Amino acid sequence: MLTIFILSSKLTMKLLSKGAKMKIQTGNPVRGKDYFKRENLIKKAWDLIDSGNHILIAAPRRVGKTSLMYYLKDNSKDGYIFLYLDTESINNENEFFRRIVNKVLKTDFVKNSQKILTFLETHKPTKKKLGPDGVEFGVSEDFNYFEMLSKILKSSSSEIKKLIIMLDEFPETLENIIEDEGKNAGKHFLQSNRELRHDTELSEKVQFVYTGSIGLENIVSKIDAIKTINDLSRLKVPPLKTEEAKKIIELLLKNVDFDLSEYLINYILKKIEWLIPFYIQLIIQEIKYTYQDENLDKIKKTTVEHAFDQMLEQRHHFEHWHTRIRASLKSTEYNFTKELLNITSENDTISSNEIRNLSVKYHLENIYKDLVGALVYDGYINNNENNQIYRYNSPILRMWWRQNVAN
Repeated sequence: MLTIFILSSKLTMKLLSKGAKMKIQTGNPVRGKDYFKRENLIKKAWDLIDSGNHILIAAPRRVGKTSLMYYLKDNSKDGYIFLYLDTESINNENEFFRRIVNKVLKTDFVKNSQKILTFLETHKPTKKKLGPDGVEFGVSEDFNYFEMLSKILKSSSSEIKKLIIMLDEFPETLENIIEDEGKNAGKHFLQSNRELRHDTELSEKVQFVYTGSIGLENIVSKIDAIKTINDLSRLKVPPLKTEEAKKIIELLLKNVDFDLSEYLINYILKKIEWLIPFYIQLIIQEIKYTYQDENLDKIKKTTVEHAFDQMLEQRHHFEHWHTRIRASLKSTEYNFTKELLNITSENDTISSNEIRNLSVKYHLENIYKDLVGALVYDGYINNNENNQIYRYNSPILRMWWRQNVAN
């Protein structure tokens, strides 16, 4: 349990207990004691799993979707086996199911099952290896791994364990397939996944959890295949509440040599505005560097301002926001989207009328709403306060975009 002491009227907050600490991590997903448990979100996830739902974790990038999946896997309940697979680099349906097959065969769901081994001896493509970690298959383009996966799952003798297959970056896989093989291949891929979810022989044994850094619904809508995912239950991952954000800062301060007054903590959160763990970790890291480099005795408001300036200069932390749309959109769509974001970064907001006029300029009247929807889902902009006015989710991203892309 954490004990928080208010030491003076200056409201200097310091955790004096020897409880939990949290490392500053701005790159990979966090696990173990470095994961900030959002009890309500975790409860919602388990409610959906216990109810037998197939789940789509819906949230913009950097809000902690992958970390949530790892937490569920690392803290599984009795009766469940979790499988996690990052599918971002996959661009072929058969390869997608081959990778799942190899993962499944290494889980306790089928591991050392004589029934499965007997099945594999008579239904095997290129066998790569058979050892303590189970069977793994190499690439065989003529082999139908979708059918193999289905048969393996149905052949499992596990009656007390349910397999939860968590597929991270699934929308990216769909995009890759559409880009390389066309819309029909994308639709077939979605239909194959839906077929597995609706197989009555599998429903008591297997559940699927999908997530990714881009909106699945937006991609599916573009190829007119929304019916292929309408069975998924949505689990939204919202930004942190203010008190949650403060808790994270308190835990991070346990691993540094300085304190922050309550005034400075509130000031930091106001500047961040869109309270996601990534931004909080970044600013505490930059404050730490400033504190060390300048050999400071304490942190002042000017220190925080300098740390924000330094954070914005770390291009690699934000560049993916630009490269993402550059890589995924066609030239005209990219130019429209870039100008929309440029205008919003300069003026703070952009109206629906301005966006519509911009779409006319680029001859995108028929699809511009889809592009705007993608920007909303992917965490660039929102119209929460007024449905006719859009603004950046984060002032940090707005400032970075204005400095590095718009100008």
